[in-house]
Amino acid sequence: MTHIVKIALAATILMTTGCSEEEGTVIGPRGGVVVSEDGRFTLEIPEGALEQEVDITIEEVDCETPDAIDTCYEIGPVGLPLLFPGTIIYDVDPAALEGLTPEDLTVLTEREEHWQPLADHRVDMIDAEVTASAVYLSSYAVVTID
Repeated sequence: MTHIVKIALAATILMTTGCSEEEGTVIGPRGGVVVSEDGRFTLEIPEGALEQEVDITIEEVDCETPDAIDTCYEIGPVGLPLLFPGTIIYDVDPAALEGLTPEDLTVLTEREEHWQPLADHRVDMIDAEVTASAVYLSSYAVVTID
């Protein structure tokens, strides 16, 4: 599914549920997609990852990690575990990738006030997109590796 289709799907869900991005998007056991207000950060929640309906929010936040190459996002409710991993899709500003290789980048998540690298991530330099698996809701940042 292309990113444009995902955004259109999320917009349809928002219109049919009557939710706005500020209020969040209600996702339940059937799974769904939540997109940030700027359209550059997406969370795909698979079927069965949530046991009940949850109001999921995505907000831009100040990056607390100095190596972040672009906007940082927080998915709430922070700390909520997913029964099956979701996928975060981060559309990075192409200018931020200049001079970098996929090996120069990783995705960090905040856990108990410490930033930790995610176990898996994929970098698509052509589409300026970074994807990773998320097992709980938290803050996320794409950073350069020292």
